[in-house]
Amino acid sequence: MRASQDTSIKEVNMTATLDHPEIVVGSAPINHFRVDEQDEDGNVTRMDVDGMKVRPTERFWTSLCSRYSTFGLSPKNFKLFTHEEVFNRLQNRVSDDKSRLRFTVEGIKGSDDGRLLAVATPTKPQVTIDRAAEVIGRYAASDMEYADGIVRSTHKPPHMEQFKIGPDSFANQYILETPIDGYGNPLSYLMLLRLICSNGMVGLSKAFRSEVKLGNTDVDPMFTVERYLDAYNNEEGYSAMQARFEAATTSWASISECNKVYRTLTRLASNKLFHDGKSKRVNQLAQTRTTQLGGDGASALTGSDAINLQIMRAYTATTGDLCSIYGLTHLDALSRKKMERLPAECSVYDLLNLTTEVATHYCTQQDGRWLQAEVGQLISSEYDLEGTMADHPTFQDFFVSTDGKTMAGN
Repeated sequence: MRASQDTSIKEVNMTATLDHPEIVVGSAPINHFRVDEQDEDGNVTRMDVDGMKVRPTERFWTSLCSRYSTFGLSPKNFKLFTHEEVFNRLQNRVSDDKSRLRFTVEGIKGSDDGRLLAVATPTKPQVTIDRAAEVIGRYAASDMEYADGIVRSTHKPPHMEQFKIGPDSFANQYILETPIDGYGNPLSYLMLLRLICSNGMVGLSKAFRSEVKLGNTDVDPMFTVERYLDAYNNEEGYSAMQARFEAATTSWASISECNKVYRTLTRLASNKLFHDGKSKRVNQLAQTRTTQLGGDGASALTGSDAINLQIMRAYTATTGDLCSIYGLTHLDALSRKKMERLPAECSVYDLLNLTTEVATHYCTQQDGRWLQAEVGQLISSEYDLEGTMADHPTFQDFFVSTDGKTMAGN
């Protein structure tokens, strides 16, 4: 929140420095991919890949279905048939020239702790993680980190000035996601950096996404990424994104919009994906936003439980106690139409600030994607109550018409 008045952008040179586990790349025919262990629900917990014992990830199953989609392979096949039967059918139907797969394993070769990432055709260009760190680090990348087969980095586009939205100063930036397991092309997403608290607002949606196509050549694929970083310019996209955030300052947030953020927060909390943040500001968010609530309910809690409570308190302090305001035991008692028409006690801009604050300072980039995706969905289309603050500048004004009659629920 308002922890610092320094509005400068600090660029960090992280050339060729990136913490990551060992990455092993191999090649094997489809009949060398065997299910080794399954849990009680039938989920594969370990596979034997060309003699290596590895744990499959979601990227493996997704990339496998993508590779053999022309043969009718899709995720639903694994729900209708056993994994062994699906692999056996693939082995019988796939010709020799299409049976060989390049695979990527994250972990130490020969151990049982490796994680099987994506598979791809052996001829598809693949970025190595050391080469990615070397190139990306030369372009003033900050917050560069690796997780689940993807290197994520933050960049500042050249020749773009700072600007204001409401009382806050912003700078244009963008996120680059570079896969190192051969599945998919690098993607970039527009981002606004709220300077007063280094709060990154990422447009994680198709409307604010660009793809860096690597092609199918023998040329080093990072040459394409390097040219992209060197010549990056998306003034039209940034202008559109800025306009959506300006509109957010004049729009009340609807119960529906707040509830979507709430569901994502509770999902992250239940999976214990919140941590103490890169800036170690465990208590600051809750202390800033919940002074008016009184009490110290978190004093007896520690670790992730305390962080979860603080974040949920901050959410309630921002939106208001919606169940109490509308006399409900649960918000799902409202129809979708009413949820879209009834306001919370905050603007869409306030809701975006809270969401991106948590995503930036209380999650890793990987875990924060759930919240940034909500931001992307919000700003990609018209808000439920777009522009309503012009006619109803206070929360009470929204419910009382000029003749004194209540407007709630109409």
